[in-house]
Amino acid sequence: MKLRKIILCAVLCVSMMLSAASCKDETPLPEDEIINYIINYEPDSLDPQIADDSASRLIVMNIFEGLTRLDENEQPTAGVAQLWNVSDNDTVYTFFLREDAHWQNGEQVTADDFLYGFQRAVMPETGSTSASDLFCIKNAEKINSGEAELSSLGVSVIDDTTLKIELEYPEADFLNILASAPAMPCNKKFFASTGGQYGREPDKLLSNGAFYVRASGWSHDEYIYLRKNTEYKGKDKPVPAGVNITITDTPENICAAVLDGTTDCGALPGSELQQAEDNDLNLTSFGDTVWGISFNTQNDVLQHQEIRHAMLAALDRKFILKTVPDGCTKTSDIIPEGASINGEDYRTLAGKELGIEYSDKAKEELQKAMKKLSIDELPKLTILCSDDEPTQKIVNNIIETWNKLTGSYINKRPVSVSELKDYVRSGEYRVIIAPLTADGESPLNTLQFFSSGSSYNTAQLSDSSYDSILEEIKTSPESKALTPTVKAEQYLNDNGIFYPLYIESRYYASAPNVTGVIFHPYGAEVDFFYATKITEE
Repeated sequence: MKLRKIILCAVLCVSMMLSAASCKDETPLPEDEIINYIINYEPDSLDPQIADDSASRLIVMNIFEGLTRLDENEQPTAGVAQLWNVSDNDTVYTFFLREDAHWQNGEQVTADDFLYGFQRAVMPETGSTSASDLFCIKNAEKINSGEAELSSLGVSVIDDTTLKIELEYPEADFLNILASAPAMPCNKKFFASTGGQYGREPDKLLSNGAFYVRASGWSHDEYIYLRKNTEYKGKDKPVPAGVNITITDTPENICAAVLDGTTDCGALPGSELQQAEDNDLNLTSFGDTVWGISFNTQNDVLQHQEIRHAMLAALDRKFILKTVPDGCTKTSDIIPEGASINGEDYRTLAGKELGIEYSDKAKEELQKAMKKLSIDELPKLTILCSDDEPTQKIVNNIIETWNKLTGSYINKRPVSVSELKDYVRSGEYRVIIAPLTADGESPLNTLQFFSSGSSYNTAQLSDSSYDSILEEIKTSPESKALTPTVKAEQYLNDNGIFYPLYIESRYYASAPNVTGVIFHPYGAEVDFFYATKITEE
């Protein structure tokens, strides 16, 4: 009987040990985990050269890899290029590509693929709204405007793994630019095979990045599933097995979705910030978007600086900005805090609150300007603006002020942010309250929005004198670029080109068990390469 009890006890112990081992084995490893993410709308296109909305760029940056990548500190690091040389005058870059860089179909990624990508980005037929990001490359701007042949682009193939790029002027952020969507490679043969549908479906995509869009993994307006690209052979290996991206235009409480495991991370509305902090979620924020007022300078009346200045001088910031949207802070400067020049904080060097000041003489100023210009009445004005409630309150205050100023009725037209950006590109408005999100920390990234021919020019400004100031900034050594940079910002202020209202901060929340997701400022979006999820037993 005693022997029988001993045997039974041993069997039970072994059983418990096997059960514990089984439970342990069932705990997924980080490399087996799928990261869940939510976006608010369907990407317009996953063609890197034309991807210009947030959703498109987010996915492009995870399924393609440029010559460089950005690390968690926004510093450029090796991408397809394993190393590079730079000339003494910082205008000639020679890149040496990894020989083991492959497309998802196993073909080698070559220098020709990058050449074709750059060519597609700047050729006018593509219609890329991001082409201006590459105008630092020799002849890129002239090609885009039809003034030069495509063959004159300052990008040349030395051999399959060596690429040379010549610049018009030294560009301090050039290596960062090479990690952006328009600088991604494009396989010319595959592109031609898609019949004009490149980037529209999984079988019309050829990825060279850490992930690819899974076959049957794109259900439009519902989801996009990314999976680890086994052909990716970079120095580091991507951590998660994939990313499941849910598309919903009516997102529920993001904070609650992270807490209950519906999603692992996502962009967080400012209204949920306190809830996220109270629940100890991992938070990341960037104050990189400035909202402000622009008049369409192509209008026969609004083209006059005196008219714009008088109308803006009538605005009392204390009155119109009684409230601002959640997660936003008032500002009177076009270039936000955090912008730097020559390694120093731009706002500290340039000063603050340089915009048009409130004047109780604005009505007299307007009447004087109208008389001088022989203008009997102002055009009917409708303010295009975002449809969120806090913005509506600001616009109502502006309308009240301008109704008293002009003696006429000012209207408003609230639309979604995506529609607002479409209007900027079309130029079909007279007054607009729109966002500026720079592509980098240099003040020039913001100032270039107002260059002649810019695809996102909220004032539709076309002024050769302003373009000349920008050219001076570009061609000056960074140590001497402060003076023309301040001059350009002051031009925008004095001429009523952009009247800043508030800075919008973007917030991202991640579950406590999720680490390694890199959230980038300046429109570079989210990098899931190192995303790690630890599932508790």
